[in-house]
Amino acid sequence: MLPDTDALYASLEARDGRFDGLAFVCVKTTGIFCRLTCPARTPFRRNVEFRGSVAACQAAGFRACKRCRPDQAGLPSAGRVSVTAS
Repeated sequence: MLPDTDALYASLEARDGRFDGLAFVCVKTTGIFCRLTCPARTPFRRNVEFRGSVAACQAAGFRACKRCRPDQAGLPSAGRVSVTAS
């Protein structure tokens, strides 16, 4: 069960990582879903809904943000992997 939507939106506005991975924000006007810590501009409250998993977001017809990469949970926020030569 997701936390209260007001608490989730407050976390989104503050880019607070408390709910990172536990909830995702779906932006109805763009069709994109993000992590709550995404550096993109905060959408208006009326344009968002929250879901508890990547699968739930995708099932609702949203695609993953290319900035925060919520569908790649093991990667850093920017979605980059550093490779070092040995």
